[in-house]
Amino acid sequence: MRRRTAWLIGAAALALAVMALAGREPPAPLVGQAAPALELPRPDGTTWRLADQRGRVVVLNLWATWCPPCRREMPALQRLSEALPEAQFTVVGLSVDEDRFLVEEFLRRLAITFPVVLDPDARATDDVLAVRAYPETLLIDADGVVRERILGEREWDSAEWQARIRALAVEGAP
Repeated sequence: MRRRTAWLIGAAALALAVMALAGREPPAPLVGQAAPALELPRPDGTTWRLADQRGRVVVLNLWATWCPPCRREMPALQRLSEALPEAQFTVVGLSVDEDRFLVEEFLRRLAITFPVVLDPDARATDDVLAVRAYPETLLIDADGVVRERILGEREWDSAEWQARIRALAVEGAP
């Protein structure tokens, strides 16, 4: 009986902690600052550099195949990628999965065509970006400044999000 009570108290405390964190925004030390110099491998072995995206608004989505909300929002990110002009915008997925073959299969199955990069040891997500939960998305303006950190699943292809993301290109225009 004592074990069961202790287990129930522990489970309730854990549930409360998770609910408290889920309602919070992530720490925002990067917002308003230049995005870190990220260089990460793509599944094909080539290197992707955030600095190479200068001049375009970047929607950097941090995700994993084991994360249900991440999997659910992928189709909306694909539709967003297709809706935005490539010359001004790019959607990039940063996967923390350890198995690149699992990532490739997932992308194939969902017909995801936007660029995806890998961070299997989570050095970029944990050490550089201080990510606490997945999915998390950084909106980076054309000058390379992090404008927003968004925690949790979103309908990225909705009119509201498209307008918000498009506004970043207009705000940064001369």
